[in-house]
Amino acid sequence: MDKAGVAVGLATISVVLAAVVYTAESAKPMQFIETYFGFSPDGGDGSMEVLIAVVLVTPVAIGATRLATK
Repeated sequence: MDKAGVAVGLATISVVLAAVVYTAESAKPMQFIETYFGFSPDGGDGSMEVLIAVVLVTPVAIGATRLATK
């Protein structure tokens, strides 16, 4: 498989995982910080958890884009 194929695969996986997490958590806000650490930095609205998810997915998307453009 060439680099462009790997990049497209990584980008697709990132988008699908983000969609799955969003769909799974749309019924209730994401609460993993509150559940595992016992405090609520965002007041329970899930914004901190979404920020963490975006920060984790962004490097994968950037890496996939760099592989696709080389």
